[in-house]
Amino acid sequence: MAECIPDSISILGTRVSVFDSYGDAVQLIRQRVSSHKPTFFVAINPEIVFQATRDPGLSRALASAHVQICDGAGISLASMLLYRRRLPRCTGIDLFLRLIHLSAEEGWKVFLLGASPQSNAAASRVLVNAYPRLRIVGRQDGYFKNSSAVLEQINESGADLLFVAMGTPRQELWISEQMPRLKTSFCMGIGGSLDVVSGAAKRAPALLRKMGMEWFFRLLVQPSRLQRQMVLPLFMLGILRALVVARYRQCRPRVKRFV
Repeated sequence: MAECIPDSISILGTRVSVFDSYGDAVQLIRQRVSSHKPTFFVAINPEIVFQATRDPGLSRALASAHVQICDGAGISLASMLLYRRRLPRCTGIDLFLRLIHLSAEEGWKVFLLGASPQSNAAASRVLVNAYPRLRIVGRQDGYFKNSSAVLEQINESGADLLFVAMGTPRQELWISEQMPRLKTSFCMGIGGSLDVVSGAAKRAPALLRKMGMEWFFRLLVQPSRLQRQMVLPLFMLGILRALVVARYRQCRPRVKRFV
């Protein structure tokens, strides 16, 4: 079956890949892992887009990814405003869980990097209990100082998939820097997913997730995130500014294909 690399749109200078469903994303990953093609997926939300507009290093790291999935409701809204194109969400944690399930079916080897020692170990136990055939061939918490030693550990494990739970932007910067030396076929940053899987953190209720209101739930359970959440209105101001400029020029941005 021919591999279909998705088209991309630009949201404030950051590429976002156009997938119609989780199934399309999973199918692409299946093809690339099966053919041992190095692949870097990154989850795109308003916070990381806003950071990238102010951090050239992060912008380059995001651009180095092979695929950028739509992880935030704000990105879907921006796509509708700028392109009149519905962009379904493909959240990092849900894609992670689907890939864990697929790894158990396919016999792919998994390495879990990041989170606290407790969350990393607990998440590993939970996943293996849920999927007895899952092969977690290595794990390392995120509190390390020697990246070279961790890189060697990952490569020696023979892992096919590497999931990095070190938070944004550290995980994206780390993967982008190490990608040329990694032997895994697939890498993706998964933020706080291991904390959620381990039970150390709660995920927003299904209704709020469906409404794209996870940010509100996280703010309720962790009020200290208020300063980070202030990025959201700034992001939307940037989108509105881009929309006004596009209309002034009497042209609507086009979907571009990045090779």
